[in-house]
This record gives sequence, structure tokens and C-alpha cells, in this order.
Amino acid sequence: MSEHDDPPQLLPVEVDDDLAQMLRRFPLPETVLDADMNQEEIARALDVTVNTISKWIRDGMPVAQVGGNGRAYILRLSHCWAWRMAREADTEQRNRHNENQISLLRAEALGVTVGDQAAQLSARERRELAEADMRWSEAQLRRGKLAPVADLIDLLESIGKIVRDGLEGMPDRLERELDLNAVQVAAVDQIAKDILTAIADRIEEEELGDVADVDLGARLLI
Repeated sequence: MSEHDDPPQLLPVEVDDDLAQMLRRFPLPETVLDADMNQEEIARALDVTVNTISKWIRDGMPVAQVGGNGRAYILRLSHCWAWRMAREADTEQRNRHNENQISLLRAEALGVTVGDQAAQLSARERRELAEADMRWSEAQLRRGKLAPVADLIDLLESIGKIVRDGLEGMPDRLERELDLNAVQVAAVDQIAKDILTAIADRIEEEELGDVADVDLGARLLI
């Protein structure tokens, strides 16, 4: 048949509302004419096996003519194409929905946002990353490039005590060394108290809780 010949007549087929919606969503490409095909031809057109076509028919793929008693199955190309594309789109939408819910649940369990990389990892992946991070931290500690958190807290507490004692003793020291009068000493004392109050307020803003109540553990590093 030449390109100018009319295409073969198609079988009369009823189209229900579901199939009509699929055909609107997923029409054949503009360069492809519709056709009624047997199972082998449809398999070649959709690039699958005949066994897959048989399975899809059992799963509900539309049939133009049901086979049996020596009569072959006839399948409309546009119908099978739309059914397959709709099936794949629904599967993709389901997978995307399920993955989103998995990520939300992981994020909820980990106390992170969905965009956080930790929410995208499985329990095994998180465990492997944690073990690798621990080995790296231990190696860095032995090289002197890391310090135990407990040692750092002790250092910060000692520095904080030096600052506090220095500010609290500053008015008396300035009075002795600079011969300040009572008004000036009172002003210095107020400035020192303001500084200590600002430091305390800033720490409270972080809502870190009582560090002494935290079980740091000998292997917790920064």
C-alpha cells in the first residue's frame, strides 16, 4: 500500500469514559495513524513481549475484539498506547507520593526538615555515615586536630569565670588605680553588670539547656 492509499477500516469499538479520558491525556503522536493489530503487532509497537501484552490484557488493557475459539485478539493501537501511558503516569505519581511520605516520616523521626539530606537516607545509610564519621573523628583526635567536647566546655567555663570575675572586680580596681570618685565607680559598676547581663541573655536565647545534664560521652567530638 502506498502512502496515498487510505488506511484500513477500523473495527467499531465502544469507548467508555475512563478510556476516553486516557485518549485525551495521551493521544498517539501526530505522525502515527491509528490501527487495529494482533497481539504480536501490538507487542512490537509498544516494544514489549507478547507475554507482556497477554498479562496487560488480563490487567485491563482495552481490547477491540476478544479472542477465542480460533478468533484472534484485536487491539486498537491508540487505545493500548493511551492505557499504557496512563498506567505508567499513575505508577510514577504513586511512587512520587510514597517517596514524599517516606521522606516526611524520616524527617519527623530525625527532627530535621524534608530538604535535609539526612531525611533522604535509609537507616542503613545513616548508620554507615555515622560509623565513617566516627572513624574520621577518632583519627583527627589522634592527630591533635580535634578536641573532646568536655575539654572545650571546661575551657569555656574557665574563660567565662575570668570574664565574670574581671568585670565584677573592675570598679574596685579602677577606684584604686585611677582614683575614681563614687559616681564614676557606680557608672563602671553598672557598665560591668550590663555586660554580664547581655552575655547571660544571649546564652539564654540559644535555649541550649543545662550542659551539665547532657551525657557527653568520651567519644563525642567537635
